[in-house]
Amino acid sequence: MKNISFLSSPRFTTTDYLIIGGGLAGCMLAWKLKRSGRQCILIDTPHKSNASRISAGIINPITGKRFSPFWDNEAVLSSALQSYKSLEQQFNTKFLREITALRLFTDTEEREQWFAKRASALTFAEYLPPESIHSYIHQQWGGIRYGAWHLDAELLIRSLRAWLASEGCVRNEEYHHAHTDFSGEHVVINTTQEHLQTRRIVFANGWKVLETEHWGNLPLSPAKGELLTVRAKRVPKEMLVKGVFMLPLDDSTMRIGASYSWEELNDAPTPNTAETLIAQAQSVFPTEMTLLRHDAGVRPAAQDSKPILGIHPEEPRSVIFNGFGSKGAVYTPYCAEALIDFLEEEKPLASWCALSRWRAWRL
Repeated sequence: MKNISFLSSPRFTTTDYLIIGGGLAGCMLAWKLKRSGRQCILIDTPHKSNASRISAGIINPITGKRFSPFWDNEAVLSSALQSYKSLEQQFNTKFLREITALRLFTDTEEREQWFAKRASALTFAEYLPPESIHSYIHQQWGGIRYGAWHLDAELLIRSLRAWLASEGCVRNEEYHHAHTDFSGEHVVINTTQEHLQTRRIVFANGWKVLETEHWGNLPLSPAKGELLTVRAKRVPKEMLVKGVFMLPLDDSTMRIGASYSWEELNDAPTPNTAETLIAQAQSVFPTEMTLLRHDAGVRPAAQDSKPILGIHPEEPRSVIFNGFGSKGAVYTPYCAEALIDFLEEEKPLASWCALSRWRAWRL
């Protein structure tokens, strides 16, 4: 263990959990912990980049080239919808809205794959032949229409952080692993104002977890993503998905996304990417568009595209709550509940989200 020289500070503050990271994952876990009667403190620099800034907040029950549903579909979706409803009641604010999604097939092969592998299972999706789709949408092979949801993740995070701050649960500081001491009975973090002492420290800080001592080899595949907000002369009446997604916000604005890059892991918007995304959107839905906002950030996707939850095999006070990628809006409520049950009641985690599914990380 490293020798850690703490700065002089006025007091010790003790809590059950320290949560590193204040995006959707960290805030949701903190909210669930408080509701379960546990104390927690969230450490995060609010203006630093996090993946939640570039999250479109889409809960899409059919994703990917293979039309994949969520893992543990019913339980995950039920937890998400119930959690966001409870949050809306708590803050008297609307965070979640139901939307209709129209996913357009890219070619005949994709359409045949839908009928061969998913149409009989995902019966909530309606097949639409080409002639039944509005003429102003460019497509040749038809598509599927189904219900989805849009979470205003940015508004929700602001609301949660404000509430957590009012409860004394937020420290607006950048986390430094070198200031963390695991040598005693409790984990201790030295900040500029105090010593924070905890039973467990939870890393919900996205891809930055790879810079820490214990989690540097976590099987993440971080990818830079970029999201546009545009004003358009005409806006689709439902979310369109074909290569990119076009999410209507109101009668004149929509979001377009998203890009993936594994080379430049930073939060700097790329002008060429904006041009590409707009061109892709216009090829499906031709209309005049004006760029209003361009966000970029790094998604903490796991190598197998599933969340990663668990405790470190050599340091059981160090906990991981990470790897949500672009699906944090649907997975974080369920996973937060599962992690709390695992830590507090020793209930086993589902194999699809457990850290132990990776052989190198089994206890």
